[in-house]
Amino acid sequence: MTIRTTAVARIETSQRVTVRAAAALVVLLVALAGLAPRARAETPVQLDPHGVSVTAYGGWSAWSRADPATGRYALVTRSPRGAVSLPAVAERASPFDVELGPAHGSQVAAVYSRCTDAANLTGCHIFVLELAAAGATEHTLTPPGGGSDHEPALWDGRLVFLRRTPSGGTRRPDSILVWKVGSRTLQRLALPSSRGNRNAGWPAGLTGRISSLTFNGKQVGYATSNVVGTFGESSLRFEPLGGRPELIDQETGGAGNACTPEFVSPVLAGQWLYAYLHACDPTANPHLDRLTRYRHGEVQSATYTFVHAGDEAVSSAVLDGAAVEWDAYGIERLAHVSWRRIAPPVPQTFCSRSDPFC
Repeated sequence: MTIRTTAVARIETSQRVTVRAAAALVVLLVALAGLAPRARAETPVQLDPHGVSVTAYGGWSAWSRADPATGRYALVTRSPRGAVSLPAVAERASPFDVELGPAHGSQVAAVYSRCTDAANLTGCHIFVLELAAAGATEHTLTPPGGGSDHEPALWDGRLVFLRRTPSGGTRRPDSILVWKVGSRTLQRLALPSSRGNRNAGWPAGLTGRISSLTFNGKQVGYATSNVVGTFGESSLRFEPLGGRPELIDQETGGAGNACTPEFVSPVLAGQWLYAYLHACDPTANPHLDRLTRYRHGEVQSATYTFVHAGDEAVSSAVLDGAAVEWDAYGIERLAHVSWRRIAPPVPQTFCSRSDPFC
Protein backbone atom coordinates (compact mmCIF):
# COMPACT_ATOMS: atom_id res chain seq x y z
CA MET A 1 0.00 0.00 0.00
CA THR A 2 2.81 2.42 0.83
CA ILE A 3 4.68 1.53 -2.36
CA ARG A 4 1.55 2.13 -4.49
CA THR A 5 0.87 5.48 -2.79
CA THR A 6 4.46 6.61 -3.34
CA ALA A 7 4.34 5.67 -7.00
CA VAL A 8 1.08 7.55 -7.52
CA ALA A 9 2.55 10.58 -5.77
CA ARG A 10 5.57 10.47 -8.07
CA ILE A 11 3.34 10.25 -11.13
CA GLU A 12 1.22 13.20 -9.94
CA THR A 13 4.36 15.21 -9.17
CA SER A 14 5.78 14.43 -12.62
CA GLN A 15 2.51 15.50 -14.24
CA ARG A 16 2.51 18.79 -12.31
CA VAL A 17 6.11 19.47 -13.38
CA THR A 18 5.23 18.69 -17.00
CA VAL A 19 2.17 21.00 -16.87
CA ARG A 20 4.24 23.81 -15.32
CA ALA A 21 6.96 23.38 -17.96
CA ALA A 22 4.36 23.44 -20.74
CA ALA A 23 2.76 26.56 -19.27
CA ALA A 24 6.16 28.26 -19.04
CA LEU A 25 6.88 27.32 -22.64
CA VAL A 26 3.56 28.83 -23.75
CA VAL A 27 4.32 32.07 -21.87
CA LEU A 28 7.79 32.20 -23.45
CA LEU A 29 6.41 31.64 -26.95
CA VAL A 30 3.77 34.34 -26.45
CA ALA A 31 6.45 36.76 -25.23
CA LEU A 32 8.68 35.98 -28.19
CA ALA A 33 5.76 36.39 -30.56
CA GLY A 34 5.12 39.81 -29.05
CA LEU A 35 8.74 40.79 -29.46
CA ALA A 36 9.07 39.54 -33.02
CA PRO A 37 7.11 42.37 -34.70
CA ARG A 38 9.00 44.91 -32.64
CA ALA A 39 12.33 43.35 -33.61
CA ARG A 40 11.34 43.39 -37.25
CA ALA A 41 10.11 46.99 -36.94
CA GLU A 42 13.43 48.08 -35.43
CA THR A 43 15.52 46.50 -38.20
CA PRO A 44 16.15 49.19 -40.84
CA VAL A 45 16.05 48.50 -44.55
CA GLN A 46 18.71 50.08 -46.75
CA LEU A 47 17.13 51.88 -49.70
CA ASP A 48 20.29 53.19 -51.37
CA PRO A 49 23.87 52.50 -50.18
CA HIS A 50 25.13 55.59 -52.05
CA GLY A 51 22.35 58.02 -51.12
CA VAL A 52 22.55 61.20 -49.02
CA SER A 53 20.23 64.05 -47.94
CA VAL A 54 16.81 62.42 -47.84
CA THR A 55 13.44 64.18 -47.60
CA ALA A 56 9.89 62.79 -47.55
CA TYR A 57 6.23 63.76 -47.87
CA GLY A 58 2.96 62.01 -48.72
CA GLY A 59 4.53 58.56 -49.01
CA TRP A 60 7.16 59.83 -51.45
CA SER A 61 10.80 60.35 -50.62
CA ALA A 62 13.72 61.86 -52.52
CA TRP A 63 17.47 61.97 -52.04
CA SER A 64 20.77 62.49 -53.86
CA ARG A 65 23.02 59.73 -55.18
CA ALA A 66 26.70 60.21 -55.92
CA ASP A 67 27.54 59.44 -59.55
CA PRO A 68 31.13 58.09 -59.63
CA ALA A 69 31.32 58.58 -63.40
CA THR A 70 30.72 62.35 -63.26
CA GLY A 71 31.61 63.27 -59.67
CA ARG A 72 28.18 64.92 -59.39
CA TYR A 73 24.87 63.98 -57.76
CA ALA A 74 21.71 62.55 -59.34
CA LEU A 75 18.20 63.08 -57.97
CA VAL A 76 16.49 59.86 -56.82
CA THR A 77 12.81 59.40 -55.92
CA ARG A 78 10.89 56.60 -54.21
CA SER A 79 7.14 56.23 -54.77
CA PRO A 80 4.59 55.23 -52.10
CA ARG A 81 4.73 51.71 -53.60
CA GLY A 82 8.48 51.55 -53.11
CA ALA A 83 9.56 52.04 -56.73
CA VAL A 84 12.95 53.81 -56.88
CA SER A 85 13.72 55.84 -60.00
CA LEU A 86 15.96 58.60 -61.35
CA PRO A 87 13.95 61.49 -62.83
CA ALA A 88 15.21 62.95 -66.09
CA VAL A 89 16.79 66.04 -64.53
CA ALA A 90 20.33 67.35 -64.72
CA GLU A 91 22.78 66.34 -62.02
CA ARG A 92 23.99 68.78 -59.39
CA ALA A 93 27.54 69.56 -58.26
CA SER A 94 26.54 69.05 -54.60
CA PRO A 95 23.67 67.08 -53.03
CA PHE A 96 20.23 68.41 -53.99
CA ASP A 97 18.56 70.79 -51.52
CA VAL A 98 15.33 69.01 -52.41
CA GLU A 99 12.07 69.29 -50.46
CA LEU A 100 8.73 67.61 -51.14
CA GLY A 101 5.31 69.14 -50.63
CA PRO A 102 1.68 69.19 -51.81
CA ALA A 103 0.81 70.62 -55.21
CA HIS A 104 -2.53 70.66 -57.06
CA GLY A 105 -4.56 68.84 -54.43
CA SER A 106 -3.30 65.30 -53.92
CA GLN A 107 -0.22 65.69 -56.12
CA VAL A 108 3.28 65.78 -54.64
CA ALA A 109 6.03 67.96 -56.10
CA ALA A 110 9.77 68.24 -55.55
CA VAL A 111 11.47 71.63 -55.42
CA TYR A 112 15.22 72.15 -55.53
CA SER A 113 17.85 74.55 -56.81
CA ARG A 114 20.71 74.30 -59.25
CA CYS A 115 23.65 76.74 -59.04
CA THR A 116 26.44 77.90 -61.32
CA ASP A 117 28.67 77.96 -58.22
CA ALA A 118 27.32 75.44 -55.71
CA ALA A 119 30.14 76.03 -53.22
CA ASN A 120 29.28 79.72 -52.81
CA LEU A 121 25.56 79.35 -53.63
CA THR A 122 25.69 81.91 -56.42
CA GLY A 123 23.76 81.79 -59.65
CA CYS A 124 21.13 79.53 -58.05
CA HIS A 125 17.69 79.01 -59.61
CA ILE A 126 14.71 77.03 -58.31
CA PHE A 127 13.02 74.18 -60.17
CA VAL A 128 9.83 72.19 -59.55
CA LEU A 129 9.05 68.63 -60.63
CA GLU A 130 5.67 66.91 -60.17
CA LEU A 131 6.40 63.38 -59.06
CA ALA A 132 3.25 61.43 -59.89
CA ALA A 133 2.72 62.89 -63.38
CA ALA A 134 3.78 60.52 -66.16
CA GLY A 135 6.58 61.99 -68.24
CA ALA A 136 6.76 65.12 -66.08
CA THR A 137 9.66 67.50 -66.67
CA GLU A 138 11.08 70.12 -64.37
CA HIS A 139 10.02 73.75 -64.66
CA THR A 140 11.81 76.86 -63.48
CA LEU A 141 10.22 78.94 -60.71
CA THR A 142 11.26 82.60 -60.93
CA PRO A 143 10.36 84.67 -57.86
CA PRO A 144 10.37 88.44 -58.47
CA GLY A 145 13.29 90.67 -57.58
CA GLY A 146 16.07 88.49 -58.94
CA GLY A 147 18.90 86.96 -56.96
CA SER A 148 20.50 83.66 -56.13
CA ASP A 149 17.64 81.54 -54.73
CA HIS A 150 18.10 78.17 -53.03
CA GLU A 151 16.86 75.85 -50.24
CA PRO A 152 13.19 75.96 -51.38
CA ALA A 153 10.14 74.41 -49.72
CA LEU A 154 6.71 74.23 -51.38
CA TRP A 155 3.20 74.01 -49.96
CA ASP A 156 0.14 74.18 -52.19
CA GLY A 157 1.25 77.04 -54.42
CA ARG A 158 3.35 78.92 -51.86
CA LEU A 159 7.11 78.79 -51.89
CA VAL A 160 9.54 79.58 -49.08
CA PHE A 161 13.20 79.91 -50.06
CA LEU A 162 16.53 81.52 -49.24
CA ARG A 163 17.99 84.39 -51.26
CA ARG A 164 21.67 85.27 -50.98
CA THR A 165 22.37 88.65 -49.42
CA PRO A 166 25.90 89.68 -50.50
CA SER A 167 25.97 92.58 -48.04
CA GLY A 168 25.20 90.21 -45.15
CA GLY A 169 28.59 88.49 -45.26
CA THR A 170 28.93 85.51 -42.97
CA ARG A 171 26.76 87.06 -40.26
CA ARG A 172 23.58 87.03 -42.34
CA PRO A 173 24.28 85.45 -45.73
CA ASP A 174 20.64 84.78 -46.65
CA SER A 175 17.11 86.14 -46.30
CA ILE A 176 14.00 83.95 -45.94
CA LEU A 177 11.34 84.91 -48.48
CA VAL A 178 7.79 83.70 -49.08
CA TRP A 179 6.22 83.80 -52.54
CA LYS A 180 2.76 82.90 -53.78
CA VAL A 181 3.74 81.32 -57.07
CA GLY A 182 2.80 83.60 -59.96
CA SER A 183 2.38 86.76 -57.88
CA ARG A 184 4.54 89.89 -58.15
CA THR A 185 5.31 90.36 -54.47
CA LEU A 186 7.45 88.68 -51.82
CA GLN A 187 7.12 88.48 -48.07
CA ARG A 188 10.34 88.78 -46.08
CA LEU A 189 10.47 86.93 -42.77
CA ALA A 190 12.06 88.35 -39.64
CA LEU A 191 15.38 86.74 -38.72
CA PRO A 192 17.04 86.41 -35.30
CA SER A 193 20.13 88.45 -34.51
CA SER A 194 22.51 88.04 -31.58
CA ARG A 195 22.97 90.88 -29.11
CA GLY A 196 26.53 89.81 -28.49
CA ASN A 197 28.56 89.43 -25.32
CA ARG A 198 32.06 90.90 -25.21
CA ASN A 199 33.12 88.95 -22.12
CA ALA A 200 32.08 85.68 -23.74
CA GLY A 201 33.68 86.65 -27.03
CA TRP A 202 30.40 86.21 -28.90
CA PRO A 203 29.77 88.95 -31.50
CA ALA A 204 26.58 90.93 -32.06
CA GLY A 205 24.49 90.83 -35.23
CA LEU A 206 24.79 87.11 -35.92
CA THR A 207 22.07 85.18 -37.69
CA GLY A 208 24.38 82.65 -39.28
CA ARG A 209 23.99 80.19 -42.09
CA ILE A 210 20.48 78.83 -42.51
CA SER A 211 21.29 75.21 -43.15
CA SER A 212 17.80 73.79 -43.72
CA LEU A 213 14.14 74.78 -43.53
CA THR A 214 10.62 73.33 -43.57
CA PHE A 215 7.24 74.84 -44.45
CA ASN A 216 3.62 73.77 -43.87
CA GLY A 217 1.81 76.68 -45.51
CA LYS A 218 1.47 78.72 -42.31
CA GLN A 219 4.74 78.33 -40.40
CA VAL A 220 8.39 77.70 -41.10
CA GLY A 221 10.98 75.85 -39.08
CA TYR A 222 14.68 76.25 -39.75
CA ALA A 223 18.13 75.52 -38.41
CA THR A 224 20.96 78.05 -38.25
CA SER A 225 24.68 77.51 -37.75
CA ASN A 226 27.37 79.88 -36.48
CA VAL A 227 31.09 79.28 -36.11
CA VAL A 228 33.30 81.82 -34.29
CA GLY A 229 36.93 80.71 -33.95
CA THR A 230 36.87 77.17 -32.59
CA PHE A 231 33.35 77.52 -31.18
CA GLY A 232 30.18 76.54 -32.99
CA GLU A 233 26.50 77.01 -32.29
CA SER A 234 23.49 75.40 -33.99
CA SER A 235 19.96 76.63 -33.33
CA LEU A 236 16.49 75.36 -34.17
CA ARG A 237 13.71 77.90 -34.66
CA PHE A 238 9.99 78.09 -35.38
CA GLU A 239 8.29 81.09 -36.98
CA PRO A 240 4.68 81.76 -38.06
CA LEU A 241 4.36 83.73 -41.28
CA GLY A 242 4.21 87.37 -40.22
CA GLY A 243 5.38 86.51 -36.70
CA ARG A 244 8.67 86.49 -34.85
CA PRO A 245 11.27 83.69 -34.69
CA GLU A 246 11.09 81.51 -31.58
CA LEU A 247 14.13 79.63 -30.30
CA ILE A 248 13.21 75.96 -29.80
CA ASP A 249 16.56 74.31 -29.11
CA GLN A 250 20.26 75.13 -29.30
CA GLU A 251 23.52 73.19 -29.10
CA THR A 252 27.08 74.45 -28.73
CA GLY A 253 30.42 72.82 -29.44
CA GLY A 254 34.13 73.50 -29.53
CA ALA A 255 37.50 72.11 -30.51
CA GLY A 256 36.93 68.99 -28.39
CA ASN A 257 33.87 67.87 -30.34
CA ALA A 258 34.21 65.00 -32.81
CA CYS A 259 32.53 67.24 -35.42
CA THR A 260 30.45 70.43 -35.44
CA PRO A 261 27.12 69.89 -33.62
CA GLU A 262 24.14 70.63 -35.85
CA PHE A 263 20.38 70.37 -36.08
CA VAL A 264 19.49 68.85 -39.45
CA SER A 265 16.39 68.30 -41.58
CA PRO A 266 13.63 70.04 -39.59
CA VAL A 267 10.12 68.88 -40.53
CA LEU A 268 6.74 70.40 -39.65
CA ALA A 269 4.17 67.58 -39.54
CA GLY A 270 0.83 67.72 -37.76
CA GLN A 271 1.24 69.57 -34.47
CA TRP A 272 4.95 68.78 -34.19
CA LEU A 273 8.26 70.27 -35.27
CA TYR A 274 10.77 67.45 -35.81
CA ALA A 275 14.54 67.78 -36.05
CA TYR A 276 17.59 65.56 -35.68
CA LEU A 277 20.41 66.73 -33.41
CA HIS A 278 23.81 65.44 -34.50
CA ALA A 279 25.57 66.16 -31.20
CA CYS A 280 29.13 65.19 -32.27
CA ASP A 281 29.94 64.32 -28.66
CA PRO A 282 33.69 64.46 -27.85
CA THR A 283 33.56 60.80 -26.75
CA ALA A 284 31.62 59.87 -29.94
CA ASN A 285 28.71 58.66 -27.78
CA PRO A 286 25.93 57.86 -30.30
CA HIS A 287 23.19 58.09 -27.65
CA LEU A 288 23.60 61.86 -27.37
CA ASP A 289 22.30 62.22 -30.92
CA ARG A 290 18.51 62.43 -30.89
CA LEU A 291 15.57 62.67 -33.25
CA THR A 292 13.28 65.01 -31.34
CA ARG A 293 9.78 66.37 -31.81
CA TYR A 294 8.52 69.55 -30.16
CA ARG A 295 5.14 71.10 -29.61
CA HIS A 296 3.83 73.61 -27.10
CA GLY A 297 4.65 72.31 -23.63
CA GLU A 298 5.87 68.88 -24.72
CA VAL A 299 9.08 67.36 -26.11
CA GLN A 300 9.58 63.74 -27.15
CA SER A 301 12.63 61.81 -28.33
CA ALA A 302 12.75 58.75 -30.57
CA THR A 303 13.93 55.66 -28.70
CA TYR A 304 15.94 54.35 -31.65
CA THR A 305 19.66 55.17 -32.04
CA PHE A 306 20.33 56.08 -35.68
CA VAL A 307 24.15 56.05 -35.69
CA HIS A 308 26.72 53.55 -34.44
CA ALA A 309 29.12 56.24 -33.24
CA GLY A 310 28.66 59.93 -32.53
CA ASP A 311 31.40 61.03 -34.93
CA GLU A 312 29.76 59.48 -38.00
CA ALA A 313 28.30 61.76 -40.65
CA VAL A 314 24.52 62.21 -40.82
CA SER A 315 22.85 65.09 -42.66
CA SER A 316 19.17 64.12 -42.58
CA ALA A 317 16.60 62.10 -40.65
CA VAL A 318 12.99 62.69 -41.66
CA LEU A 319 9.52 61.33 -40.94
CA ASP A 320 7.67 59.44 -43.66
CA GLY A 321 4.34 58.69 -42.01
CA ALA A 322 5.16 56.37 -39.11
CA ALA A 323 8.54 55.54 -40.67
CA VAL A 324 11.87 57.37 -40.47
CA GLU A 325 14.45 57.63 -43.25
CA TRP A 326 18.01 58.86 -42.70
CA ASP A 327 21.42 58.91 -44.35
CA ALA A 328 24.13 57.77 -41.94
CA TYR A 329 24.99 54.66 -44.01
CA GLY A 330 23.39 55.43 -47.32
CA ILE A 331 19.62 55.89 -47.17
CA GLU A 332 17.99 53.66 -44.56
CA ARG A 333 14.35 53.29 -43.56
CA LEU A 334 12.85 52.19 -40.25
CA ALA A 335 9.19 51.19 -40.59
CA HIS A 336 8.18 52.44 -37.15
CA VAL A 337 9.78 54.39 -34.34
CA SER A 338 8.68 54.70 -30.71
CA TRP A 339 8.76 57.97 -28.74
CA ARG A 340 9.33 58.83 -25.11
CA ARG A 341 8.62 62.10 -23.36
CA ILE A 342 11.71 64.00 -22.19
CA ALA A 343 12.34 67.19 -20.27
CA PRO A 344 12.43 70.21 -22.60
CA PRO A 345 16.10 70.75 -23.54
CA VAL A 346 17.68 73.90 -22.16
CA PRO A 347 19.20 75.83 -25.10
CA GLN A 348 22.97 75.89 -24.67
CA THR A 349 24.89 79.14 -24.98
CA PHE A 350 28.39 80.55 -24.76
CA CYS A 351 27.04 83.71 -23.14
CA SER A 352 27.01 84.48 -19.45
CA ARG A 353 23.59 86.11 -19.67
CA SER A 354 20.29 84.29 -19.19
CA ASP A 355 19.23 85.14 -22.73
CA PRO A 356 19.86 81.90 -24.74
CA PHE A 357 20.83 83.86 -27.85
CA CYS A 358 22.62 86.82 -26.33
